[in-house]
Amino acid sequence: MKEIYHIREVEQLKVISDPLRIKILWEILEEAKTGKILSDLLEVPAPKIHYHLKELERVGLINVERTEEKNGIIQKFYRPVAHSFSIAEILPDQRHAVKEELSDALKENILVSLEKTKSMVRKLDPEVLAYTDSPLKFGYRHVKLSSDQVKLLHDKAKEISDLISEFKKNESDDGEIYHYFMLSFPLKETPYPEEEL
Repeated sequence: MKEIYHIREVEQLKVISDPLRIKILWEILEEAKTGKILSDLLEVPAPKIHYHLKELERVGLINVERTEEKNGIIQKFYRPVAHSFSIAEILPDQRHAVKEELSDALKENILVSLEKTKSMVRKLDPEVLAYTDSPLKFGYRHVKLSSDQVKLLHDKAKEISDLISEFKKNESDDGEIYHYFMLSFPLKETPYPEEEL
């Protein structure tokens, strides 16, 4: 599986902009699953899951990692073609033509990743939260930034992301699994009027 796949085709973007397809991609990211397994996990009828799997496969965003025979039926286990997808190489004129699909895909991806993060936080071992030197690090800020500061933060976030990708390639058996979640976006106004920027 590639580390990153660059979406260049408008058709791929349209296919990936569906909320259920994004949920499917998240479910098969770490472990290959069949349509039946996805149907049970997502509580969606199997024919609907199979339709969305076929669409994702048709545009080259997922593939069959392996097959297994069970009771005379060939089961297909699907995985994404990459750990992450980038839309950076979609041409500017194409971006404008599909801005709704692009917006929907990005929003849904953020929401699904937030839900996954919330689920993991709820399951945290109380020991992780019990001490001041806890490995749990979190926080959020609203801050006014110049365009140069935004670029600097984006560059630093990319450095961290690249470092995490490098660590992922060279995982050791004696380490602990950590969940990292980074997100930033511009706000038109302060969400909490009493909060100072």
